[in-house]
Amino acid sequence: MAAVVLAGPFYLNDFANLYVKDWRWWLLIDYAAVKLFPLGFALWLIYGKKMQASDFGLKTQSLLSGLLVFLIVALVGTAIDQNAYQLMAKVPGYKPLGGMPEITSPVWNWVDLTFGLLMVGICEELVFRGFLHAFITRYTEDRCAIIVISSGAFGLIHWSLGLHAVLITSTIGAVFMIAYLKTRSLPAIMLAHFAINFVDFAGVIPKSIFKFN
Repeated sequence: MAAVVLAGPFYLNDFANLYVKDWRWWLLIDYAAVKLFPLGFALWLIYGKKMQASDFGLKTQSLLSGLLVFLIVALVGTAIDQNAYQLMAKVPGYKPLGGMPEITSPVWNWVDLTFGLLMVGICEELVFRGFLHAFITRYTEDRCAIIVISSGAFGLIHWSLGLHAVLITSTIGAVFMIAYLKTRSLPAIMLAHFAINFVDFAGVIPKSIFKFN
């Protein structure tokens, strides 16, 4: 039941990409459904002692280890994100069904590119790495199964963006889970997740430096 409550809103949230055209309503739905709600529910599970903080990957690691994980995951994930769409251009699929409306307020746009993307990294990692790892391992300890199931579940929350987006985010999700299986700690991976999204959306760091050609 907890899996449905935590993960379900991420799949439903993409309907906003199809039907919501006002960026203010889009932000309200997005922040409520896939930021505040899953974070609040995870905290309720932890403080209600139904799950441990470590079940969500909330464990510390050394500064050096965390920095190394952040750099590797951020660079590998960004390289995939910035090159895979071109490599998959001729692969059959379905086109994006919708997308986020343009935020016309410079202030709110910057808030979403910083705080909003940070919350994306935190909440998606809590659910699709920490929680899903704890959930899947109730049934199997096979690492390949854990990576495939969790990365597929993660990719599918991007269903409205087209098949290529689903496949590419699944691949990046696999990188996240491999790192988590090595460390059992999510903070550095959360920051790497944020960095990948920030490079892709903010336009502050040139994407060309991550492209192979």
